[in-house]
Amino acid sequence: MWILLVEDEKQLANSLKRGLEEEGHVVEMTHDGEEGELHGFANDYDMVILDWRLPHRDGKQILESWRKEGRSFPVLMLTALGDLDHKVSGLDAGADDYMGKPFSFDELLARIRALGRRSSEMTQTEILSVGPIELDARKHKVQICGYELMLRPKEFILLELFLNNPENVFSKTQIAERVWGSAYYVSDNTIEATLSTLRQKLAESFKECDEILLKDTSKIVETIRGAGYRLNSRLIKIEE
Repeated sequence: MWILLVEDEKQLANSLKRGLEEEGHVVEMTHDGEEGELHGFANDYDMVILDWRLPHRDGKQILESWRKEGRSFPVLMLTALGDLDHKVSGLDAGADDYMGKPFSFDELLARIRALGRRSSEMTQTEILSVGPIELDARKHKVQICGYELMLRPKEFILLELFLNNPENVFSKTQIAERVWGSAYYVSDNTIEATLSTLRQKLAESFKECDEILLKDTSKIVETIRGAGYRLNSRLIKIEE
């Protein structure tokens, strides 16, 4: 899952981020309420873990603002305010679940899994397709012309990003934030290596597609000089 964590207790936030990433999640983190609110408007996260008490803008205000504007991602609220009134207030504001501090990490994981299942059941389709590329997010499966393509987790997330935004150009910073959860903990070399292996795997798979118009399979994921990278969907259309 791609998770936004908005928590001002930095030691706790860092610990949660590390633990969630070890479980295979991609975590984007901020310690400020206003910044967290902007992240929620800018991105379609799979889930948000939102603290109640935050600098500049509290979690309840942020959540009310998101829901008012139609942001529907699941939100799990965290707070040291454990009384019933605050719990009811948070749920009424649009929270999907609520945990009082302190809490066990195992319980947090269980609640994340439950919210993830609930969100998946509400989603009509999780299949993305561009040309002959078909990605099933729920089954974590990619097929090209009916042949399965085996991808590593970061390659899968990167391809999912491109398929969700065909023809959009993403800079290395944007890719780092969306795929690794932070632009600070991943090197340019790592990003380039992941792009390279994804290109190679796509190119090999497209050799099975006789009907695809491809002059240069290396350009399926195209480099836009000075700007970033994009999925060149015009190259992978099937002849009509």
